[in-house]
Amino acid sequence: MADEKILIVEDENDIRELIHFHLFKNKYQVLEASNGKEALEITKAESPDLVILDIMIPEIDGLELCKILKNNKETQEIKV
Repeated sequence: MADEKILIVEDENDIRELIHFHLFKNKYQVLEASNGKEALEITKAESPDLVILDIMIPEIDGLELCKILKNNKETQEIKV
């Protein structure tokens, strides 16, 4: 497996599964979240290298989640 971890944040199961399939096929470690709150918890615990982020998600929307990540010293270097 590749060392790179990618977090997919998408509330639509079909879209999330499709992205997961292609990333996994290309040897990335894939993490998944279906809402902003879950994504924030996973990001803090797992420190992914990249977050693929949908804007319209439940709990915390994608734009707000991006702001939270970029304003936090522990997560601001993560590519979104």
